[in-house]
Amino acid sequence: MGPKILWVLLPLAVYAVLLALAWRGKAPSRLALNVHSSLLLMAYLLATAGLGLFWVANQQLPVFDWHYLFGYTTLLLLSLHLFFNLPTALRWLRQRRSPGAPPAPAAAPPATPGRWRRAGLAAGAAAVLVLAFALGAHWGGRSAAPTAPLPPATPGRDVAAVLHYHAASSASRRGLLARAPAVDWGAQPAPFKSYPDAPHIDLPRAAPAADAVRSVGAMLSAPAAAATLDLAAVGRLLHLSAGVTARRGGLSLRAAPSSGALFPAELYLEVRRVEGLPPGLYHFDAERHRLARLGPLPGPALDGGHDLLLVVAALFQRTGYKYRDRAYRYVAADLGHLLENARLAGHYAGARSTLLAEFDEMALARAFGLDGRQEAVLAVAAYSRAAAAPPPAAAAAAPAGAGADLGVTWDVHAATSRGPVLHADVDAGPEAGGSRLIALPAPQPAAMDLARAILQRRSQRRFTEQAVPLQQLASVLADMAQPPLLSGALHVDLVINRVQGIAPGVYRYLPARHALQPVALGDFAAQARNAALDQDVIGDAAVVLLLSADSGRALAQGARGYRMAFLEAGLMGQRWLLGAVARGLGACPVGAFYDDEAAALVKAPSGRWVLHFAALGRVAPN
Repeated sequence: MGPKILWVLLPLAVYAVLLALAWRGKAPSRLALNVHSSLLLMAYLLATAGLGLFWVANQQLPVFDWHYLFGYTTLLLLSLHLFFNLPTALRWLRQRRSPGAPPAPAAAPPATPGRWRRAGLAAGAAAVLVLAFALGAHWGGRSAAPTAPLPPATPGRDVAAVLHYHAASSASRRGLLARAPAVDWGAQPAPFKSYPDAPHIDLPRAAPAADAVRSVGAMLSAPAAAATLDLAAVGRLLHLSAGVTARRGGLSLRAAPSSGALFPAELYLEVRRVEGLPPGLYHFDAERHRLARLGPLPGPALDGGHDLLLVVAALFQRTGYKYRDRAYRYVAADLGHLLENARLAGHYAGARSTLLAEFDEMALARAFGLDGRQEAVLAVAAYSRAAAAPPPAAAAAAPAGAGADLGVTWDVHAATSRGPVLHADVDAGPEAGGSRLIALPAPQPAAMDLARAILQRRSQRRFTEQAVPLQQLASVLADMAQPPLLSGALHVDLVINRVQGIAPGVYRYLPARHALQPVALGDFAAQARNAALDQDVIGDAAVVLLLSADSGRALAQGARGYRMAFLEAGLMGQRWLLGAVARGLGACPVGAFYDDEAAALVKAPSGRWVLHFAALGRVAPN
């Protein structure tokens, strides 16, 4: 922040020096100071208006700080301007109130060429403001896309729709004015959904356990012990998945992070065999931590041998009203974070949890009374008391739905609904080989209780200058790099700034070898900050995680792989966050970045899409 303040104040300082040199030996008149402060005020006003009406409206994070710093300086100059003009205003008021006031001055003489020039400058300034407003109003909040024409989107399982969406939602400095068709997202919707007229069942909340068996490390791969699912276990599962864990500044923060703290997810349950909970369909009211009973089971069509089915839906408008066409990316990653919590919380409750890659979105939406468009099903987790094969896929049905147009967001959801998912070894390919690999120390499992880690987790955005021990980084990476659950197309890259025993640079992590492969050595902190829209949390981090997907692998067997890649990125990102918390470190996920600059940062080959950023470091004291 310091350098930005200096840059904002630099024009004032330079102007002051020039005036001091021009008026050396004599004091400037009040009129001269008034004129010069007015000129500075107009310049800063135009800068503030341009930043606010166009760039900030486009969600371009680098200028958020510039905007309000220019704004404060504008207020300072405005106060100075009003101070100089206050006597004139007071004299005018006294003349208006005085009964013996002199007659009004004669009409002004005909305009001179100088006045015409001043009028032209004023008109030009007004035109700039109008243009800035028009640009901000028309393109505000829409992600940038390349300037090349976009291919037409086709609903259904169509890879072209995915390519169309990814291009339309990619941010780039050069492609700022190329947009997808406009969508009216409306105002911010309510943060919670409820069914006030439905019967409700209060749920118990989760509390940290004392035994080390339920640590983060132990929960990554297996349940704590075989157990019967009951109402208390379901309450703990939902609390650790998406329950409210803190309330700050009018926000209800949840167990899983969300872009902009918007929390688009809504959870629904199909209950078949849970002690203390009648079979049926339910909705989880996160605000009041209770279940609303929606109706009886729809029959055997959805039954795959599970005891409990967790259906994760998303209200796209919660995220879309702010992030526009990039919303689907954020929603899918948010739900990936939530799904990892739900998977681990199932293990914590003693149940076997399985994330389903194949399910019928619209059949589930109809069962729970959702429109399937404004609120759509994106993910499903199944729970059983014993290890069981994943439930079979439901019968195929073409996704449909009515409601307001969501533009390319609906196109990509429709395209990624119902289709096979590719599973592959993330280390496959020639780039994984080479003799320059840096072997990492054996990981040490995190001993912190899982519930404690989830409940304590908060996104940390301020880090110290201390280096992260290599052992801790190696352990967090091992926690994150579990076998793929929904997509095998992801790759792990790191920008290492401060890690003991590792030279700064860009590295590729190879999970199968538990090793780092140098990509480029040097200081890349500033480049990472720039790629992440100039966010300090990335520039100040000791380590920056970048998750990317091989588009060829992700889409090899259908468009559905696109959604699964983002969900997998969220799953991996959540393990990164929990692993950091369990080891006394801080971490923060970041979804806003320039796609092309992020790919260039990690030297990604053609066809590699960067999906996710996350910071890691030692937490700075408040």
